[in-house]
Amino acid sequence: MGLSDLLSSSFESLVSGLLSPHCYDELVLKQHFFDMACNKMLLSKILGYAILVGSLLVKLPQIVKIKWNKSGVGISVFAETIMLVAIFGTMAYGYSSGYALSVYGDSYFLFIQTLLIILLVLYYQKRYLAVVVYLVLCSIAGFLMFQNLLPPQLVKTLAGLSLVFSLISRLLQSISIYRDKSTGNLSAITVLMLFFGSIARIFTSIQETGDPTLIWTYVLNTLAISLLIFQLGYYWSASVPTIEQTKKQQ
Repeated sequence: MGLSDLLSSSFESLVSGLLSPHCYDELVLKQHFFDMACNKMLLSKILGYAILVGSLLVKLPQIVKIKWNKSGVGISVFAETIMLVAIFGTMAYGYSSGYALSVYGDSYFLFIQTLLIILLVLYYQKRYLAVVVYLVLCSIAGFLMFQNLLPPQLVKTLAGLSLVFSLISRLLQSISIYRDKSTGNLSAITVLMLFFGSIARIFTSIQETGDPTLIWTYVLNTLAISLLIFQLGYYWSASVPTIEQTKKQQ
């Protein structure tokens, strides 16, 4: 088998993994490239896996910023905890429903990174017992989920509440920023990545599941993140003169 044949075979295997048998037949075999339904499905799959890969790094800037400054100022542990529960609800719902990883797989990485943010903030606040408690509780929750030991009704309830929890978390973070008149160590890069990822998730949820629980979760989450973006721009710009004045005084 030549190199061209090998590449062709690999490409076909990749595409067949992204498409349903019908769409593979239409787009690849029959080369009906203007089949809108199948093109939407292909785009949804590509976006889904792109988000999955991007989720590996989405909160890394926030983690690095906390670690670099050795402080969690501007990060609400309560808000992040609520977000952690919301992410777990989405994760457990997707896992128990048997959805493809392209639909909800990013929630695994978001869960781990959100937990790490909480642990770092608590660590720099010297709340070491709380660090242990979070680790134990999250480990137990993860074990129960992967062993399918969570009651189905609880999973559905968590999925439904994840929408509410996500909004509450974003609003609490916004209130904290408004109260402090500063975004503190909140990472603009992380917030922007979450925003664009959430927008893409609206599309993938509509295309691949049609599940109103997931769709509305991402729609309202996108709106809530928009508020954070506004605050980042507003308070970041407003804080520049203060910093300059401080330097002059020194």
